[in-house]
Amino acid sequence: MELPISLCVLILFMIYIPTNGAHEYKIHASVMGRPGSRDVQLYRKVADIMFREDVAHKGSINHCAIDFKEFIFDMTNGSTVYDSLTTARSNFESKGVAVAIGPAIDVFTSTAYVILNQVHLLTSPASESSSRIISVLPQANSMSAAIADIVTKLGWNNVALLAQDDFSPVLTLGTAGIKVWPIRLSPKISSQDDRELQKNLIQLRSSQNDKFILHSNKRDVIRYVMEAAKRLHLLHHSIDWFVTYPDFQDIIQDDEGTWPGSLFGLQLLRSEKIPKNVSGLMESFNISRLQLGLAVDVVGILRHVLWGAAHDCTRGPIGGDFIIRADDFESSIKSQDRPYQGALGQYIWQMPDNTKTNYSINVLWYNTSLNEIGSCTFINGTPEVQFTQNISKSGNVRHVFGKDDILRIVTKQDDPFVMKQGDLYVGFNIDLLKELSESLNFKYEIVDVTDNKYEDGQNGQLNGMVQELMSGNASMAIGALEVTAEREEVISFSYTILSSKASLLIKKAKSTRNFFQFLGPFSIGLWFMIVGFVIVAGLTMFIMSHYDQTQNKSEQKFDLKESMWYSLNILLQGTTDYSPQTTSTRTIISFFWFCVLVIDAAYTANLAAYLTLQQIDDRIRTVYDLAEQTDILYGVEKDSSLMHYIERERQDPYERMWAFIKLHETETLLKNTTQVIEKVTSGEFTFIADGVVNEYYAKQHCGIESVEQHFGHKDYSLGFPRGAPYRDDINRALLELKERGRLDYLKEKWWAPGTNCTDDDSTRSRSDKATAELQIDNMFGVFLVLAGFVVLALVCEVGDRIFDCHTAKKAKKEKKNGNSPSEEDFYVSADDVDVDKKILKKIEEDAKNLQSF
Repeated sequence: MELPISLCVLILFMIYIPTNGAHEYKIHASVMGRPGSRDVQLYRKVADIMFREDVAHKGSINHCAIDFKEFIFDMTNGSTVYDSLTTARSNFESKGVAVAIGPAIDVFTSTAYVILNQVHLLTSPASESSSRIISVLPQANSMSAAIADIVTKLGWNNVALLAQDDFSPVLTLGTAGIKVWPIRLSPKISSQDDRELQKNLIQLRSSQNDKFILHSNKRDVIRYVMEAAKRLHLLHHSIDWFVTYPDFQDIIQDDEGTWPGSLFGLQLLRSEKIPKNVSGLMESFNISRLQLGLAVDVVGILRHVLWGAAHDCTRGPIGGDFIIRADDFESSIKSQDRPYQGALGQYIWQMPDNTKTNYSINVLWYNTSLNEIGSCTFINGTPEVQFTQNISKSGNVRHVFGKDDILRIVTKQDDPFVMKQGDLYVGFNIDLLKELSESLNFKYEIVDVTDNKYEDGQNGQLNGMVQELMSGNASMAIGALEVTAEREEVISFSYTILSSKASLLIKKAKSTRNFFQFLGPFSIGLWFMIVGFVIVAGLTMFIMSHYDQTQNKSEQKFDLKESMWYSLNILLQGTTDYSPQTTSTRTIISFFWFCVLVIDAAYTANLAAYLTLQQIDDRIRTVYDLAEQTDILYGVEKDSSLMHYIERERQDPYERMWAFIKLHETETLLKNTTQVIEKVTSGEFTFIADGVVNEYYAKQHCGIESVEQHFGHKDYSLGFPRGAPYRDDINRALLELKERGRLDYLKEKWWAPGTNCTDDDSTRSRSDKATAELQIDNMFGVFLVLAGFVVLALVCEVGDRIFDCHTAKKAKKEKKNGNSPSEEDFYVSADDVDVDKKILKKIEEDAKNLQSF
């Protein structure tokens, strides 16, 4: 870890006696920085403010003043580096220079080449130990040990470590039994949109790890990484981050409440130790709190050492010259009698390698709010971690996304998944997205993908929505996104929201109505034969009954009317009170019954067979029917998955179908939906597509239907970048929508029948003929016949009534005209009496014969 280049300076402090005879403790410092740096001004400002505060509080002149002088170290090219190195070497040859302050800059700060006699007060974490290097910040090995202990206390077993150049924690983590996946960040990260940074985080997300360590001492780098991770939704409640930057409060406090997820960090800086008058320098010098605190501590340590030598910086020297040489400075700064308490904690260095020891770092946890959960105390350089608060996440996390999180949704227009009406997106997936956003409380923006090529592994490329997810430009993909093996390797999918098979979009057949289908089992000639058979049977009954002497004294007389009625009753399996008495008539009736039995059985059987034949649909129903004919054209959507499926298959009938499609390519490979509907409606084209698509077209347009096939099974889902942490949350929300019936409601909404069809009565669908139930049309003729005979009966009854009324009126009129009967009308002649006597005698004889019989 090291500070930004703006603080990559080397400060030379030279203690000497002024030649003008004045006696005071004055430090002449040569500040070495890169061209254009303002480091010398920063140190001068800090020292000046602290000096003036002493004067204001104690009312006397401070004789431990520090004078900073600038020295530029130019690393533009080889010659400038050589000149800077030569100049620095000449300055450090003087033993009057007591201390050099600055970060480690390659060979420039190496004690073997440049800093020969001075103590190096290092302002960056020390990566090596030396008797003359004294680090202001904790050493790298100490921080690595602390990181390993904290991670162990947190219970992490597998972590990903992001760092630019310091990978020292990898070894200590490995020693502690923790698996580490190191990721090297770009050495020059200038913004959250840095391309290399995006690649690093996409790689990190693809690892599907949920424990990350961000190891850096540069505030800007931390902010850029965190902002980029936030945009990629890697700051999630299911992911834990551990930030090793020593001022975690500075990272969180500016945007506290907007950071989602669970973040752990270290707090070494004590902001209350920075004088209020000095705090204003952060804005004017554009530096972080840690940089300012480091500058305050550097100046404070020097003043602390000088105060210890002079015993009081408010009084001038007792007499003579007061010079602090390197050896005296080293012994004074390492003295533990009165350690300096600064913004970065307590300063005690352990001999002989000058390791900073006996200080503590707070461990913080941010989970919607910032809390101190423990501390890491260094005793003689060894860290000891103690947690004072239990770490437990809520099992029911409702705030999945931060309040400022916006999901970038990519889509491609496909009916009825996603459609555009003006500037407004509508469709099944759009409604589903709204349901999810309300359930999980996230915002989104929809981006339309213009690449309409089939998004699959053709020619080694993945286009459209899949490419947007792979590149990290999208948070989710919606639409007709099919789950395939090629896509599963590069992106992640949600639970299945729709399943479908291939189908044929065909024109419905014209519906033919036959109200007299009950006459269908027999031909017209047979019906006339049956009618004639009934008439002949009735006449035969009448003739034989007329010559039957037994009928003379019977109340059941088979006259013509009763004979015809009896014959019809037998045919219709009705009942009658009349019954033949003689052997001859019974013989005829028995044979008539047998014939009627055969006729009724034949009619019943033929009626069932006839209605069954009416259910048989001889239209195209399968791809085999398509392949076996050439009269009707058929095709698929160009560049669709089904087109590639038929093209790749080498089995029958797909091979023949593809040859036919390629032969008529201009008419069979279509893209325009309107053209597809027009061609199918004309009855000269069959469109092969996914069932959900064809079903939608069939519901919205009149006269066409979708016939499902047994191939081309597809599952449609939502797409996510590989390793997206919020996928499980959306899957959980999808299950909730399914349990509440909202998913079924959306399906019914977008696959509901259209309301603009007026000619559906003249067409029939295969789905209508899938059952053997008789419809009204099948038996409507029976009711027409019944209605006809009812009308005929009413007409006869009305005519009979009119005739009776006319007869009654005529008789009344004759009576009124005097045509009453005379006595002669009642006179009975002797001949008539004889005839009546003969009839009575005959009746008596017949009665005696019957009794004797």
